[in-house]
Amino acid sequence: MEPSVAEGHPLPPARSFDVRMLFPGAILGAAAYAVTLAVSLAALALSVAGAGFGQDGAGKLPSNLPVPAGTVPSPWQIFFQLAVQLVAMSQFGALGTSVEASVPFLGTVHGSGSVFAVPLLLTAVAAAVCFFGGRRAGNRRPSGSTAHVWVESAATGAVFCLLVNVAAAVFAIAVPAPMVKISPLSAVSFGSIVVSLVVATLATVAGRASARPGTISARWSPWLRPLWAVSVHFGIFLGVAVPLAVLVLGVQFGWPMTLSTLLWAPTAGLYLLGLGHLSPLARSWGMSSIGSSSSNVAGSDFSFGMGLAQFGLPVWAAWLLVLLAVVVSLATSVFWYLRRNPEPGSGIKQWAELPVAFLAAGLLASWMSTVSGSFDASSLASGNGALTLTPLTGLILAVWGLGIEVSARHAAPRLVSYIPLSIIHRILPQSLHAAPGVGVIPDAGLFGAEAPLERHPAASGDASNARAPHEPAPLHPALAAREPLSARSKRNLVTVLGGAGLVAVLVVGLTVMVNVIKGSNGPDKLVASYLQALEDGQASKALTLADPGLANDQRSLLTDAVYSKAAKRIDGFTILSTKTTDTTATVVAELRQDGRKQQSTFTLHKTNPELLDDHWTMDSAPLGKLTVSSTSPIQKALVDGQETTLAITGSEYGNKGTQFPVFPGEYTIELPPTEKYLTAQKAVVLVSIDNYTGSANLSIEPSEALKTEAAAQADALLATCAKSTDFRPKGCPFGTYSFSTTRNVQWTLTKKPTYKLSGTSGSGWALSTDTSGEAKANYERDASYGFGAADWKPDSTTATISFSATVTAQDNTVHLNYNGY
Repeated sequence: MEPSVAEGHPLPPARSFDVRMLFPGAILGAAAYAVTLAVSLAALALSVAGAGFGQDGAGKLPSNLPVPAGTVPSPWQIFFQLAVQLVAMSQFGALGTSVEASVPFLGTVHGSGSVFAVPLLLTAVAAAVCFFGGRRAGNRRPSGSTAHVWVESAATGAVFCLLVNVAAAVFAIAVPAPMVKISPLSAVSFGSIVVSLVVATLATVAGRASARPGTISARWSPWLRPLWAVSVHFGIFLGVAVPLAVLVLGVQFGWPMTLSTLLWAPTAGLYLLGLGHLSPLARSWGMSSIGSSSSNVAGSDFSFGMGLAQFGLPVWAAWLLVLLAVVVSLATSVFWYLRRNPEPGSGIKQWAELPVAFLAAGLLASWMSTVSGSFDASSLASGNGALTLTPLTGLILAVWGLGIEVSARHAAPRLVSYIPLSIIHRILPQSLHAAPGVGVIPDAGLFGAEAPLERHPAASGDASNARAPHEPAPLHPALAAREPLSARSKRNLVTVLGGAGLVAVLVVGLTVMVNVIKGSNGPDKLVASYLQALEDGQASKALTLADPGLANDQRSLLTDAVYSKAAKRIDGFTILSTKTTDTTATVVAELRQDGRKQQSTFTLHKTNPELLDDHWTMDSAPLGKLTVSSTSPIQKALVDGQETTLAITGSEYGNKGTQFPVFPGEYTIELPPTEKYLTAQKAVVLVSIDNYTGSANLSIEPSEALKTEAAAQADALLATCAKSTDFRPKGCPFGTYSFSTTRNVQWTLTKKPTYKLSGTSGSGWALSTDTSGEAKANYERDASYGFGAADWKPDSTTATISFSATVTAQDNTVHLNYNGY
């Protein structure tokens, strides 16, 4: 040892500094980053797996992202990069990027976007590694002075800060996009640089100070003491609220939801803490675009139900949170009573220290809980949104801190008598334990057992409790001798406490059970069942869940036989939000169909609600409209392979159609194979989720069988006409004239005509002679022309056969209607 040190004069920090003393701190900084990155990788792997299972495909990117399909790579492709960015975000870095694109008529447009959300678990992991690493280093190799502690801790902070930000910059996420230049996404920012340096440095200092109590000056002790009470209060509340919230969300939304707990649960816990202490949860958003005025909306959810709805928690949970806050406040008041001087005084400083600590914690919680995003595309558009505890949280928690101070002065001294002395000894600082020679204090505790009191030397760390060396430290009132409980009192106390605990468990259990059962029949579940039925092609189930009240003759295409064979039905959906009032609910869902995305709103109402089931009923869900027309009347058609009665009138241009209600999907319409006389190309029409309309036109053509049958019926008409004995057969396409009296007329078809079908007026085809036929009439005529006796002489004449008729085909029957002259 150097002489100066041996004489009790330590070297000045500048002279005693050795660069090698920075190595342990640097190694600790690297270790802190490595552990935090490992936890980030594990948390991200679970989250991506959970999202994948929720999307019916392990590890797939959720399909409800507001970006074109294929633009953003899968999380597994950028897995390590995402984990690195999460570490930077845990140090309050904002994940941001800039965009440059060429827009017609506007030229080059520059934009930017950022997302701020702190994965607090990673923040806590980094701080914990630095704290316990610093504590271990302090135990193994105590530092020479307070200055050395700060120097070594600063080395830890500097290395941790360097690794966090350099790695985030190197492993920035590239997002390729055609015709758009997007800079890699990185979470490096001023916040990530400062916070990572400060967090690692202070956590290491705290760890080294815990290993060497004299490192931190006694003047800081009064300021740090109330922070212990705040930490206990926050720790107990979050330790109860967060697991319950995760359990409820897991039951309501499925176990894949819980896989991402490590990333969102701490932030959600801060929201629950604020709501449980009657603090508002603030939401704000805004949007503006070129050519339109700015649209900004902001609001704060003072209502418990609205606030908890952000996390899918029921309204009843809000009152449990308030009850939890009250119970935790009582526990914190007991802790505060035991940790500080039992006679704190009545000055402003003694009254203000705990409220000020809660005020600072509330403001810090408001900052740490902020989740925000923004984008700015030059003058084209801009927007922002945020969800956070309002700054009022600090003031509200300060009021709770004042209440805890009051409870610590008046209620805690009475409550502490019910706490076993073994626990009290663990909470009391050494300066408030019994001084040497005080002896053993009988500890009746709750069960009358006697426990010896440890003898600790009086501590001198708190100036307010300092005593002369010969004066024994006073006992804390909580250590006063207690009257042992009688056996009957013990039994009564155990019975009361056990009964109260059992009642509490039953109440909470029954409440959770009732609401979980009701939640399984909630409005979002009904909408999900309806959309799942559409996805599965179960039209009858969908109609049962949301009956549109249509007449039966309008449901011809709303059948399982038709819809189960429809292509491009809804292929996925996501429930986005659920808002419930007393008797009604509004559920917003995102529907996906063949790459399309569309939000739809469903309204539901309660029908005779009961304890375990609100009996939600969907109002009429939106139906699509499919218009089917044809150029000729048809009664039946195949719709997706199912023969269906359509009864379409038909028109020449197909402009008179019949409208049918349908579900979204692609429908194929064609003539049935049993149709003998008509042909038509099949029509394929899509009823999409973005317009819910579609139209199909069948262009009907005569088949060869129809042409043959029409010609046969025309020939049959001619044959019938040939049997006539009239010079001009009625209703026949041939005949002749005579200027004299005739008798014994006999027609003979000497040449059959050929036929053709042409055009349609919507009521049939026009049948006409392609080449004319001939008919010969043999007869006798009166050559006297009425002068004298009749002079009958044989004669003959030839008539041209040329006619037109209308041909229709319906129900596999051909009808020919001769038009005459």
